Amino acid sequence: MNYHRDEDYLKFEKTFRNIFQKRVNLISRFAGKGKVLEVGCATGVMLKLFREQGWQVLGVEPSGSAKVAQKKGLKVWRHKFEGARLPNGYFDLAVLNHTLEHMDNPPWVLRKVNRLLKEDGIVFIDVPNAGGLGAKLLGKHWPYRLPREHKWQFTRQSLASLLTDAGFRVLHWQSRSGIFEYANPLLELKRKRFLFDILTSPYALIASILRRGDSMSFIARKK
Repeated sequence: MNYHRDEDYLKFEKTFRNIFQKRVNLISRFAGKGKVLEVGCATGVMLKLFREQGWQVLGVEPSGSAKVAQKKGLKVWRHKFEGARLPNGYFDLAVLNHTLEHMDNPPWVLRKVNRLLKEDGIVFIDVPNAGGLGAKLLGKHWPYRLPREHKWQFTRQSLASLLTDAGFRVLHWQSRSGIFEYANPLLELKRKRFLFDILTSPYALIASILRRGDSMSFIARKK
C-alpha cells in the first residue's frame, strides 16, 4: 500500500524535519530518553530526530515510506498499527503525529497504545484542530478537512475525552498555525511557500495566541 503523499515526504524532508523538531522539543519537556514508538512514521524523519537525542526508536508504517525509513537504518515495521504485534508495557513514549485522524477506530487505537506503554508512559498526539479559527471561518473549505483522508475531526474537548476514556491523564495541550509550526522559521527562507507563510502570519499569530490554530498537540500520561 502506498500513500499519495509519500513523494512529498521525500521532496520536502528538510521542512518536515523543521516542523517535527518543534514537536520533539515539546515532548522533551515531559519525557526523558528511553524507548519510543511512532505510529505512522512515514519516512522516519521524526524517528531520526529522536534517535539523534539518544532514544531507542521503533516505527510502524503501512505505506511505501517504510522502506525509505528502513534505508536510513531505522527499525520500522511495514504494518498497519491495528495488526502489529508489539510488546505490552514496553515503550516509554508513543507518538501519533497526524495519524489518529486517518484511523478507523481511534478509541481502540488509544487503548492499545495505553497497553503498550510502561507505567507512567507518555503519549504525544498531534492532529488538525477542528475547533480552531481556520476551521470555523472556512467551514468545508478548510484545507485540513480532507474528507477522503481524515476519517475523524477532533476538537480539544473530544480528543481530551477520548484520552481520558483510554486511561490517560492530559498533561499539556497547545495549538498553533502557519509560521509557528516551525522550530526555526528562518530555515524556510529559501522555500517558495515561505512567502505564503509570511503573508498569512497575522492570521497565524492571532490563531496561535488564541490557542485556536490549525493543529493541536496533546501530551498525556498513562494512569
